[in-house]
Amino acid sequence: MTKRLTIALIALLALAMIAMLPAAAAHVIPNNGTVFRGEQGLDIGTTIGIVAGNTLAWYAAGSNPATDAPQATMVVTNPASFFVDPGMNLGAWYVVGGGAAFVVADPTLAISVWDMNNVDRTDAAVIRLAGLPQSELKFRIISNLDAMASQRGFIYPANLTIRVGTPDGNVFTTLINASGQQTALTPGNPFAFASNQTAIRSNPWWVYSSALTQQDVWDVSNAQYKRGIYTFWATCNVNSMNDNYNVVGKTKTTTHTIELIDEDTTITANKDVVVRNNDFAVTITGRPNTYYALWVKGSSSESNITVPRIKTGQQGVVVSHAPVGAYTWKTGTTVTADTPGANALLNLLADGTGSYANVTTNDNGVRTVQFMTNQSTNDKTFTIRVQRTQAGVITDDYDEVKLKVEKGAVTITASGDRTYYLGQEVTLSGTNSDSGITYLFITGPNLPGAGGDINAPSTAITAGGATNIAVQRTVKSDDTWDYKWMTGDAMLDPGTYTIYAVSQENDKNNLANVKYGTVSVVIRKGFITATPSATTVAKGDKLYVRGTAEGEPANIQIWLFGVNKFQMEQQNVEDDASFEYEITGATTAGLSAGQYFIVAQHPMANGQFDVLDDDTTVAGLTFIGTRNALINNIPAANAVGAELFIAEGNGRLQGSDAAEALTRMLDLQSIDDTYTKLTFLVEEPWIRLDTVGDKYVGTKFTITGTTNLAVDNELIVEVTSSSFKPTDKTASGEFAGQSGVVKVVQGDAGYNTFSMEVDASGFTPDEYIVKIESIEADATTTATFNVLEGVPVTQPPATQPPATQPPATVVPTQPPATPASPGFGALVAIAGLGAVAFLVLRRD
Repeated sequence: MTKRLTIALIALLALAMIAMLPAAAAHVIPNNGTVFRGEQGLDIGTTIGIVAGNTLAWYAAGSNPATDAPQATMVVTNPASFFVDPGMNLGAWYVVGGGAAFVVADPTLAISVWDMNNVDRTDAAVIRLAGLPQSELKFRIISNLDAMASQRGFIYPANLTIRVGTPDGNVFTTLINASGQQTALTPGNPFAFASNQTAIRSNPWWVYSSALTQQDVWDVSNAQYKRGIYTFWATCNVNSMNDNYNVVGKTKTTTHTIELIDEDTTITANKDVVVRNNDFAVTITGRPNTYYALWVKGSSSESNITVPRIKTGQQGVVVSHAPVGAYTWKTGTTVTADTPGANALLNLLADGTGSYANVTTNDNGVRTVQFMTNQSTNDKTFTIRVQRTQAGVITDDYDEVKLKVEKGAVTITASGDRTYYLGQEVTLSGTNSDSGITYLFITGPNLPGAGGDINAPSTAITAGGATNIAVQRTVKSDDTWDYKWMTGDAMLDPGTYTIYAVSQENDKNNLANVKYGTVSVVIRKGFITATPSATTVAKGDKLYVRGTAEGEPANIQIWLFGVNKFQMEQQNVEDDASFEYEITGATTAGLSAGQYFIVAQHPMANGQFDVLDDDTTVAGLTFIGTRNALINNIPAANAVGAELFIAEGNGRLQGSDAAEALTRMLDLQSIDDTYTKLTFLVEEPWIRLDTVGDKYVGTKFTITGTTNLAVDNELIVEVTSSSFKPTDKTASGEFAGQSGVVKVVQGDAGYNTFSMEVDASGFTPDEYIVKIESIEADATTTATFNVLEGVPVTQPPATQPPATQPPATVVPTQPPATPASPGFGALVAIAGLGAVAFLVLRRD
């Protein structure tokens, strides 16, 4: 009886204590306390003292509430059930006429999952393995909502609802921890701390934890949790804030994932097939922070350089000397070496790479390891094996992946049409997916059979059994390579040649197991052609020397010889091999009439002129000589000969003798330059009129003539009456004539021609003078012709009239026509003469 009474009294006392606690329905906000957007039903009157009808004010940063006007206000209608609108300005709010009221804050909420080793497993994989701390999980909350519990009291925390979604679409509201206990994910009794472990009481907050300990919530090794991808998230709807706000990251968290996997070790490769000389990677998935052996399986019979090799310096990867045979199976049997070479030291090359490594997985149980291959790697299928180790013993937890290594390919092409002139630059390019270096050599007529140096074709690339290829091109990251080949440096004879691009340093006789490509090229000897714009040039006219210089010379040399005349200049060559050299009108104006000689010189394959001029060594003398005579020796007046002569100064050769001496020098066997030669005549300028003959008033006729002036020279043509002279001002001043400017055109009989159409409809019968004058050259000619009255009529043959016909009536002769007054035609002629006078004055 006494025991029952005691229990009853304790129960009544507990009920009385609970009754004394304030109702949990309304959160009482302290002075200057924090409220969150979306909360409703808040009590801002009990402690703060706000009453219905009070006005709340908000001031921008930097404002003074005591003196400045508020930027936002609101009137309180029910201080016992206040709603924090999501649009309320953040920061401190004040009671108008009073002091600070409360601070409006934006809620923040984030969730993550960690294992009991304090490793973040959010959006990662976790192994389902009983007894491992990595398989025991807890939830971590980051939020500013801890202010509720710290400011409003421990019975007013921010309660969370956590949910876990299964791979098949179900949702867990409770989980099972490592102790086999169920852990609720829904808010519990706010008055019982132990049963309300989803409430946020600090930041960060570990769900189902206290200030002293952290407890696991979810044991993923439990049989209820099958492998697959799970989702998890949390919401906070205290005071209906999620109903009113509902913003991810504020009242609800982002939905995250966690993948539950079995403890099986797996290995995958990022490629099924790899072209050798390229890298590949394997990814190991297993237990977190666990040791694994990784090696190329079944390669003990191969050289270490012929199998894929593990790169050194990778995080969590130690390329080791020790072969797999250093480990022992669980059964206690010893494993034989399964990596290349009987000697374990052979597994590690000088560059630190090897076929075996000790690998440690990361916190998520994953590690990616990179392998390399090169041109020495065998083209076959390899097996990469990974096996978990424990205390130095190989376990039976392993996996394998197969990967095929293939030989690459080498290609080569040459720019253009594969036909080149000696001296041209050729771009050789291609691809090489088999090695990191492309080797180039050349074969052709009378070159070394196994191949010659591409820049010195007569030099064999193999000597004394050793191959040494000088031209090596590094392959770029996109497997391409290129090389600029100067054909002039190769000093090849014209012919057809084959260029090899090889993935290894092997000559032509050792390409059986080597990838290579070839391209054929045709080499031609460069040449030069040149033609003058005219074979005869009038003094003062321009002369052009135009031609082609194949072989990509940058410049050619133009030599000009004549009586007491020597000149040499260089002329650049265009990309299309054409050139144009101008002998100016000023130059021809200073030349004496006579024959002149031009030699156009091409530097050929070596790109340098082997015959030069020198006007600096001996004062008053200009030498022409070979490069050897001018540069390697000091020219002197008494040293002339086959390789040196004087072009200007005492003892000089002139005209054809100098031109002949130059061409003989260019013909020397030691000179590779080539040339072409041509001549032209310089004449005094002249103009010749063809006979005009008698013309008639009212007819049209053409004045023609020939000239040695160049095409496009302009000529002034004047046709004037011989009666055109000063007259008494009382006279009629009758005048007839025509003038104009015409251009010289190309003739077909050795000289150029000109012509002008004359309209005699405004002419009067008279003698006329034709004057032709060059605007640019000093050349003039004149001639005269007559203009007769009327047009002659050709009479038909007379017929014998019948005897009965009377004699034909004779038509009387018409009297002479009355002279006409000057009309429009005469005015036009006068205007034309004025224009001609202007052109003459402009020329002068």
